[in-house]
Amino acid sequence: MTSNHPSNLRFAKIPLNFGTGTIPALGFGTLIPDPAETKSATTNALRVGFRHFDCAERYRNEREVGESLQAEFATGAIAREDVFITTKLWNTNHRPERVEPAFDASRERLGISYVDLYLIHTPFAFQPGNNMDPRDQAGNIIYDRGVTLLETWRAMESLADQGKCRAIGLSDVVLENLLPLYEAARIKPAVVQVESHP
Repeated sequence: MTSNHPSNLRFAKIPLNFGTGTIPALGFGTLIPDPAETKSATTNALRVGFRHFDCAERYRNEREVGESLQAEFATGAIAREDVFITTKLWNTNHRPERVEPAFDASRERLGISYVDLYLIHTPFAFQPGNNMDPRDQAGNIIYDRGVTLLETWRAMESLADQGKCRAIGLSDVVLENLLPLYEAARIKPAVVQVESHP
């Protein structure tokens, strides 16, 4: 960071301990339910100076975010290399054989050749499949007990090895789940995203 002064936060970048480059300290979250609002908000965020976009398969709007980004890139005013794009693996895709296809689908929806940061959205694996919220007859989430967080992480490491994403990390994980993974990981998480607000 160039300075601790709050006005410089919008330009501040934090070096990643693994992966390439730096992550902008200030990011624009794309959890916006309406497709049209997603597109206009993404475009406006780019135009006012946001260079970090936080996306997720779960938000169901990667395509709209991607279309807005691509339209701005096409003007030549902003280069892809100047924008840091994060997206996340959803809980139904924790099985190792599902990680790369889920990643590729996110990347294609966003219209980009690489992702700057790919996160495991939560440390909880749900029943694999296309239903993002698999539930039993009583309405309870159906978890997948046949996969460990470390197995999912190994598949994430493979994405980083292939250069498909420049850094990998986790989201919404508590320290007791993070520590054993961190100890066993060949590629240490570059980022742990946690929800914190008033």
